[in-house]
Amino acid sequence: MARRRYYRRRARRGMKIPIVSLAILAGQGAAAYDGTFLGTLGKLGSFYTGFDFQSRTFQPQNLAVGYLPWLAKRFLLPIARPRLGGMKLPVSIS
Repeated sequence: MARRRYYRRRARRGMKIPIVSLAILAGQGAAAYDGTFLGTLGKLGSFYTGFDFQSRTFQPQNLAVGYLPWLAKRFLLPIARPRLGGMKLPVSIS
């Protein structure tokens, strides 16, 4: 007798678009924008490392711009989680 597979029991769900995470990245990209591609990448990198690549100094206030939105998302999103049970959209709040 052949073994049954789990295809009927498990529902396949597609990938969902994380709205808050994309909004954080877009905001950080907009804050880092300075008109040049390499300058923007350097400033975005300094948000996560604290090292300013243009002046070659360590600036800890850049770490706040890089990590505070992610910490706020981590601790505030479980408290203020909206219920989207009825909507069958391919989006995720996280």
